[in-house]
Amino acid sequence: MRPGDKLPTQHQLRQMLGASRPTVAKALALLAAEGLIESRQGSGIYLRSTPLGNTRTRLLSFVAPRAHASLVLRAYYGIERRARQRGYQLLMASSENDVRHEEELVEQHLQAGAQGIVLYPVTRWRHQLPADYLRHRWRDVPIVIFDIGYEEWERPMVLFDNFRLGYEMTQALLAHGHRRIAFLPLNPDCLHRSIHERREGWLSAMQDAGVPVPQSYLRWTPLERREENIDGEEVAHQLLQLSPVPDALIAWEDSTAVSIIRALQKLGVSVPEEIRVVGFDDLEATHFFQPAFPTSQPDFARLGEIAVEVLDEWLSGRQSTPRTYILSVPVLWREPRTLRRIYPKEGGSEYEA
Repeated sequence: MRPGDKLPTQHQLRQMLGASRPTVAKALALLAAEGLIESRQGSGIYLRSTPLGNTRTRLLSFVAPRAHASLVLRAYYGIERRARQRGYQLLMASSENDVRHEEELVEQHLQAGAQGIVLYPVTRWRHQLPADYLRHRWRDVPIVIFDIGYEEWERPMVLFDNFRLGYEMTQALLAHGHRRIAFLPLNPDCLHRSIHERREGWLSAMQDAGVPVPQSYLRWTPLERREENIDGEEVAHQLLQLSPVPDALIAWEDSTAVSIIRALQKLGVSVPEEIRVVGFDDLEATHFFQPAFPTSQPDFARLGEIAVEVLDEWLSGRQSTPRTYILSVPVLWREPRTLRRIYPKEGGSEYEA
């Protein structure tokens, strides 16, 4: 290959070489550590035109559940930018939502010379925490936990203020006249901290407003959170069986909200007139979805910058005690666009927003 050429994908390399996924990932990490290859966001991995000098002493790592997920890419932008400004090169890898693979990647990146790691962890289940590798391995290595973390790890964490976000989203719904506000339940053994903290914020806001939460909302059977899309039709049927039927539902995040809205519409429910559904994270895929719905605007890029700053403080000796850094998140209130009939020009649409 010549300088500037694009490398085959990891899947293609595994097939060509007959190697395992960890072996290929480790080899690429070592090449990146030597400055021989570079990763270009949204494009792939390329052979550098001019190899860098030895970067082993200035190398950080970012391990995330899904490398191409929208929120991960936002985080990567902030992490890479701040790392570059502080003189670090950056390794990145996807754990594919597998805790064991996550542990393998951390080990590989440390072997490749990474001095510190920003870890966007796979969501744990309660039974996994006692034996979790983050409680027992690499206790002297700076590993900053990103977005979802647990005190049991005793690691520095950079998180969003999801309790306040759940509280303020509920306040916004109350301000728009909603009183029968339900929260999509999650299995308590699935330790998705963001969702559980938003639920606590919802309950607190309802209590502070003096609005009782019906027992049926609290006894709603908790759902499993899996990587595949939630069954929106199942949720919609359950929602309509609650007594009284809610006039608003707080979903886990935007993609869940979209799935539930479509299912409600299929059942003949007018959204948001009869039931308003809200989400979180302002996912790009929902920007043109109708009916538009309220969401949040978490600054993942800024959270990524803070994570690198924390790592840099540890590596420079300015910090040695794990601390938790919390970033606030604003609510983004969106209403459906109203379409009006117009007289179009030839080839145009007869409706416009």
